[in-house]
Amino acid sequence: MSTGIIGLGNLGTAIGNLISNNGHDVLGWEYNNAVAQEINLQHTNTRYLAGIPLSEKLKATTDIEEVFRNCSIIFIALPSIFIQSTLGKFKDEFDPRIILVNMSKGIDRQSGLTAFQTVGKIFPDNPKIMLSGPAIANEFSKGMPTIVVLAGRNFQNLLQVSRIMDNDYFRTRFSDDEMGVELGGILKNIYASGLGLFDGEGIESINFRAVYLTLALEEMSRFGIGMGAKLETFLYLAGMGDLVATALSEHSHNRHMGELLAKGKSLEEIREEMGVIPEGYNTLRTVLYFAEKMHLTLPIAKGLWDVMHGRSTAHKFIYSFIRDFVDRGPRSNES
Repeated sequence: MSTGIIGLGNLGTAIGNLISNNGHDVLGWEYNNAVAQEINLQHTNTRYLAGIPLSEKLKATTDIEEVFRNCSIIFIALPSIFIQSTLGKFKDEFDPRIILVNMSKGIDRQSGLTAFQTVGKIFPDNPKIMLSGPAIANEFSKGMPTIVVLAGRNFQNLLQVSRIMDNDYFRTRFSDDEMGVELGGILKNIYASGLGLFDGEGIESINFRAVYLTLALEEMSRFGIGMGAKLETFLYLAGMGDLVATALSEHSHNRHMGELLAKGKSLEEIREEMGVIPEGYNTLRTVLYFAEKMHLTLPIAKGLWDVMHGRSTAHKFIYSFIRDFVDRGPRSNES
């Protein structure tokens, strides 16, 4: 049986190519027929993973049911808003033995479900694993080393997935905290935009960045614990590791949004320039909504929201950071 990928975007293509280069047949579904044809005929994906030659063992299809029929492990790499519409219609036709590895990240404000929980609701009988961590596709697709986290409750399933992914430069570690591993990958996008404000203002201080990232991690952990995650998850690869990777990466769309905000760009201007508002924006809105319900104070997140909506400036956010955010930190759990 092949390994399946649902969504051959940046991360989906990179993971599919990783597994293919490890010697396994991979069949990926892609909505865009032009992307699928390019992968099959030219073994490249210039739209989502430019400059990376793809293995001939990675095949693409526009027939999603072909993936369901032929794959025993399926990785889900869709934008979280498309999970229900893309996969929901197949909930009664899905082989319950297929292992689902979710790489999508997001929280639905209406239902309160994360992407992993949405997959679980659609396919309650299938074994499910959450994959996250410092996995910038443009880097590991070039053989640059990294380690990610597979979170699930069945050791044999985790081992089965790790065996098709692990190689000399890409390794996996196990966790039983699916919520924490997913939230680490969700929340880091918010705080990466904050570091982008530093870049836009031309601030290069390593001390300041270290302080910011430390307090951002504290805030991420506070929210995660409120959602039922474990503190130690945020102190490891899926929390600290992913935050640092995304915040410091030149490939991060969320960090770039922060840079543009610091230059005085409005959200509409950012949408026009980038083609889309990065996912950290909608995540921030949802996180602040849930934080209010849980009586949690998230001063960094609230400050970023104010900058995004013109109620504050990047300059004010940065230079009030130590005075306001640090002083309030120890009292932040008070309601």
